[in-house]
Amino acid sequence: MEKINYINATEFLETLKDRGLVIVSAKDFEASKEIQRKRLMKRKSLSLVEIVGCSLLPLTSKKGVNDWILSGKIKEDEWYQEQTGRKRVMILTKAIKRLGYEY
Repeated sequence: MEKINYINATEFLETLKDRGLVIVSAKDFEASKEIQRKRLMKRKSLSLVEIVGCSLLPLTSKKGVNDWILSGKIKEDEWYQEQTGRKRVMILTKAIKRLGYEY
């Protein structure tokens, strides 16, 4: 039988605090995600990473969003590729609203 090691709760909380981490309830965590979604939806366009990261569409990958572009679910006038900088594919927030996924 293995020996059970215990940690000091105060020490554990101090370690979290030193690393800038906190423990929150699931309700508070979801509330902060909702605030972030609303903030993003105020912008004109979003990158694929932002869309997937905040679960603005029921997709789990950038490839899934690209597939919606290729299939025409996201219309041709609702996305563009940046001409300078990182040359990311950007989706207009009006497409997300049109598809009924506005939060």
